[in-house]
Amino acid sequence: MRIVFFNIAWMKEYTGNVDGTDTPKFGGDYVQKTGDGHEKYNFTPVSFQNKEEYYCLGFYETKSYNGNTVNQMHIENINGCKLCNKEDYVEDVLVVYCAKHPAHKYTTVVGWYKHATVFRNYKEAWFSEDEVQYYNAVAKASDCVLLPVSVRSKKLQWQVPRKANGWKFGFGRANVWYASELDDNLDVYIDRLVRQIDEYDGENWINYPEKR
Repeated sequence: MRIVFFNIAWMKEYTGNVDGTDTPKFGGDYVQKTGDGHEKYNFTPVSFQNKEEYYCLGFYETKSYNGNTVNQMHIENINGCKLCNKEDYVEDVLVVYCAKHPAHKYTTVVGWYKHATVFRNYKEAWFSEDEVQYYNAVAKASDCVLLPVSVRSKKLQWQVPRKANGWKFGFGRANVWYASELDDNLDVYIDRLVRQIDEYDGENWINYPEKR
């Protein structure tokens, strides 16, 4: 199946931090310096491009290694997309958003988009002259789930591996993990996680605001 993991800043609700009580954490230098992050709206449904349904626009930062150039996402590295090296996007991807837990310090699943479209380059959605949302994944809000903090804190269920912590697979230095390592234990991990996602029937913290 097509699955990809994105590392983003930790927030409780991802509704834009409009009241200053849900500041992004652990999102890299930009978040540390500004207390802000483009992923702050990742789980805020919006109406855009004259579509009748609500959508979630997801952002993860593609790291720049020279400090200036914005790197593309290598969508051809997503499982089943080897022939997409000339395409601008790929459809029907399970995008799993992950963040460092502020209390327990491990990386955990915070939510996901099913049947998402993932883009090679950042896209822009303008909601007014001075309000723009950058995104590199989009999905119908009805296909998106934001886990409550109490659920994200269940390490045995939702922990995401990092190679720096001794795992043979998982996130490295990049904010994207394609889960492409050849390891039987990885197959077991992915099968279990996808089953948990498919069977999840708990609380969803996504709130539908007034249309922007």
